[in-house]
Amino acid sequence: MRKLINDPADVVEDLITGLTARSRELARVTGRPVVVRARRADGKVALISGGGSGHEPAHAGFVGRGMLDAAVCGPVFTSPSVDAVQAALQAVGEDRDVLLVVKNYTGDRLNFGLAAETAQAAGRAVATVVVADDVALGDSAGAGRRGIGGTVLVHKIAGAAAEAGRGLREIQDLLERFLPGMGTMGLALGPSLAPGAQDTSFDLGHDEVEWGLGIHGEPGLERGTADSARQVAARLVGTVVTDRGLRAGDPVVVLVNGLGATPPLELEILAGEVLAAARQHGLDVRLCWSGTLLTSLDMPGASVTLARVDDELLELLGAASDAPGWIATTVPAGTPQETAVDLPDPVAELAGAEPVDAAVLDALWRAVDAVEEAEPRLTELDRKVGDGDLGTNLARGARTLRAHREQLGAAPDLRTWFRAVAQLLQDEVGGTSGPLYSLFVLALGEAFGPGERHARPETLAAGFQDAVARLQELGGAREGDATMMDALLPAAATLAAVPAGDLDPHRTVPPLLRGAEEGTEATTGVVAGLGRSSYVGERAVGTPDPGAVAVTVWLAAVLRPWSGR
Repeated sequence: MRKLINDPADVVEDLITGLTARSRELARVTGRPVVVRARRADGKVALISGGGSGHEPAHAGFVGRGMLDAAVCGPVFTSPSVDAVQAALQAVGEDRDVLLVVKNYTGDRLNFGLAAETAQAAGRAVATVVVADDVALGDSAGAGRRGIGGTVLVHKIAGAAAEAGRGLREIQDLLERFLPGMGTMGLALGPSLAPGAQDTSFDLGHDEVEWGLGIHGEPGLERGTADSARQVAARLVGTVVTDRGLRAGDPVVVLVNGLGATPPLELEILAGEVLAAARQHGLDVRLCWSGTLLTSLDMPGASVTLARVDDELLELLGAASDAPGWIATTVPAGTPQETAVDLPDPVAELAGAEPVDAAVLDALWRAVDAVEEAEPRLTELDRKVGDGDLGTNLARGARTLRAHREQLGAAPDLRTWFRAVAQLLQDEVGGTSGPLYSLFVLALGEAFGPGERHARPETLAAGFQDAVARLQELGGAREGDATMMDALLPAAATLAAVPAGDLDPHRTVPPLLRGAEEGTEATTGVVAGLGRSSYVGERAVGTPDPGAVAVTVWLAAVLRPWSGR
């Protein structure tokens, strides 16, 4: 099973059950696919919308104070029946005026329309607003423009107006003023898969997108490519601006809507580019929403809605709502805002000082070379047991150090120099490696006193042991947990076993490296106790821990002059 459902035939019933179970403000109409406000808001115009399911949180997720009084849930991508719409009309109170918000699809117009006609014939005040905001196909489509993402904003305006006590005709007038200035265009990065279906509704090549698709997975304006979020935003915004006749200086609102499988990271990137594109057209963006509001099941992609507004419409769009599917309204900044902070810059402290101990510098550049050369190997190992980013992260740190080669050539003393190296690693190396290596280098440097410029072996050995102890204290890893500590702890133990005053690098380094390598090799046959490898359990057995391998790479490079290799 690739979807979190029970029986595909029951998805709408189960959707309604889940939604009404998690909110005491919502109820269902017995025996009908209709979600209503649990506490009927008598004395105001009732707002009803709906359509096929698969667009969640639309439409049932917008039932609540300040939005809908009822939502009619049809089968997936299929209009609800006339009976279901009539049940919603009855459930909101037969003595209330009702506004139906209908998307411009043939099935929705017929079924909601017939229900409205029946109610009107019985003397009920029922009005219908048809949303046709799709600008991709324009007026060339035989059935007319489709109702898509902008429908959400119609729900918001009408719901807020009704909540404020405005009459049916007044709400209609508001929407008739709003709708001509609103347009939406969507982009699919891939197809959706309906519950129980074996195949998607269409296929796209690995570099193809569908421009201007509808919300039921039907084809759009054209199939093409998309190079970047910036290019997508420019085309979507430009098409809406042209079609709706928006002009520089117009106050507008913007909705960036995910189609079901687009992560928030991508939506926020797109939202930033959409706002930038709107500014390029000279539009005055007053309010913005970015989130998943009207979807096409699990389709990757997004739609962009722009709408011309006035102060009255802005007030209604910004009004509060407790509907579970509604999202926060934000007021865009003219340009992205920044707040400056003044962090210490250890690299700046190196300027104008005397050259650093040549042996220390040579050791650093040997390590940098070795880490860069090992990037593919470390990446491949980490893909097997982790998320595949270790080689990239460490190589990025190595390249950063190389980029600062001139500054790192001098320092007031070795403690300041190590602090600068630690800061560069902290800033540039991601994941868990960044803070661990930064702490290791920082602790190593603290072995040197103020003004100390010569790296004596005894000082380096003491600093190495202290750095390993600090890492163990911070990370909590022990030998045998299959982490970088399986290489570092045996190396530190070798140094600890050397009698005071008897440290000969040529005698000490070979067993030190052997201990690190043997500790690393031992990680091949154990289930990791900590670190990323621990998440995959026994699947990591047979692969040495990438973090420990990385330690042997740079440690061997640093100690090469004394290893005999």
